[in-house]
Amino acid sequence: MSGGQTMQTSIPSPTSSEEDEQQQQRICVDGERGRDADMESTENSMIQELLGVGIPPNSRRQHLDFMGDRQSFSLWGFLKSVVGRDLTRVTMPIHFNEPLSFTQRLVEDLEYAYILNDAADCVDSVECLAHVAAFASSPYGSAVDRHYKPFNPILGETFDAIRPEEGYCVVVEQVSSCCCWFWCTRLLYSHTYICVPVSCVCLVTQVCHHPPVTAMHCTGRKWQLWQEYKLETKFRGNYIRVIPTGTVHLSIGKHRYSWNKPQTTIHNIMIGRLWLDHDGDVVIHNHTNGEKAFVSFQGYKSQGSNFRRLKGCVKDTCGTERLVLEGNWQEGMQCYPPRIEEEAKTLWKSFPKPANSSRMFGYTKLGLHLNQFPSVIAGEAVCSTDSRLRPDQRLYEEGRVDDAGREKSRLEDKQRQARKHRDQNGVVWQPRWFAPQEDEFTKTTSHVYKGGYWAAKAKKEFPETPDLF
Repeated sequence: MSGGQTMQTSIPSPTSSEEDEQQQQRICVDGERGRDADMESTENSMIQELLGVGIPPNSRRQHLDFMGDRQSFSLWGFLKSVVGRDLTRVTMPIHFNEPLSFTQRLVEDLEYAYILNDAADCVDSVECLAHVAAFASSPYGSAVDRHYKPFNPILGETFDAIRPEEGYCVVVEQVSSCCCWFWCTRLLYSHTYICVPVSCVCLVTQVCHHPPVTAMHCTGRKWQLWQEYKLETKFRGNYIRVIPTGTVHLSIGKHRYSWNKPQTTIHNIMIGRLWLDHDGDVVIHNHTNGEKAFVSFQGYKSQGSNFRRLKGCVKDTCGTERLVLEGNWQEGMQCYPPRIEEEAKTLWKSFPKPANSSRMFGYTKLGLHLNQFPSVIAGEAVCSTDSRLRPDQRLYEEGRVDDAGREKSRLEDKQRQARKHRDQNGVVWQPRWFAPQEDEFTKTTSHVYKGGYWAAKAKKEFPETPDLF
């Protein structure tokens, strides 16, 4: 090689077989994307058809035939009966339950879904964000006077709800479950058990390393909402701190939002009348344009008797405060331009509870409808893993308390055996309708809906579903 010549490194050209393989890989990827897009398009069409179904007048029930009553139950008698026993294998008395599973209870986050419909109709993005902030603040009033706990979901348990009146369809799945639980009992005033809103695991001790995770996906006419619900608990003597660690995601048009939930404190765990408050700052991010809404839940420690107060604001992309938010998590929220309170606009106002709600497990209007079966949707197919088909829960709603207790014990034994079988055979549980995925905006990983449920429901066929009940 002469000094004027330079050595060039040549890159070998792919062989024809390599080119064919690369082309085949591109075709497979493009085909997968095409199938996903086709599935999403098909499901969206099916959902819109379901939302167009007319509901016969007065078809939603207005009351329960069985009213919750613990007066005949002796806590001390139960405690004496379990002395010296392995509590992880003790079935807690069904008297502490309400006839709903947590997969259903989570749907009560959508009690005020009309707020999202209003948000989708907003032309101004700041006003839309104010409505989203109101929705994020709305679920907590449902816990007031709600003194019963939902049934623990079985791993793989699902629930769906079709709500043409409010314009949404929702599917929920229990994607991870603790191997076993036992519920802490109070030494005094045990009849006043209470539950955190959309949280069935207050007053609970986990005895495994895998906390329960519930995933939800909801499709409205003009929006989609999804969340993975999980939490941490901290016991502090006479109170418990409940710290939700999941994220709520929302899509309205081209705008993407996310937020986390406030912390909850349950007071007087050992003695006194149980009550709860929420505190912490909730930040709702608009990831599309950088706008933010801030809602501060004013806890009892800082506000005393005025602890239900909400305060916040909406800031535009430049960080300028555009709207003030004020309200009460039990009653509602309003917004107005800074220093112009006379222009206040109501964003949401709480619904009154049904008549005799205190005798119907403290149910809200939506809560009263969730376990109704058969469905008011004519010809609706129900998946075999649906919460409405749980025999213990159904028997309890019908007032057959002793039979429900026996069924509850049977199902818990069946769960233990199923888990033991998976462990012995090295089988890793895979959710049927949700899968872990990293969010492009928050960079957090959570279970998101992978599609197929509503198509299966339309065909009235749910393949590869486990035998749970």
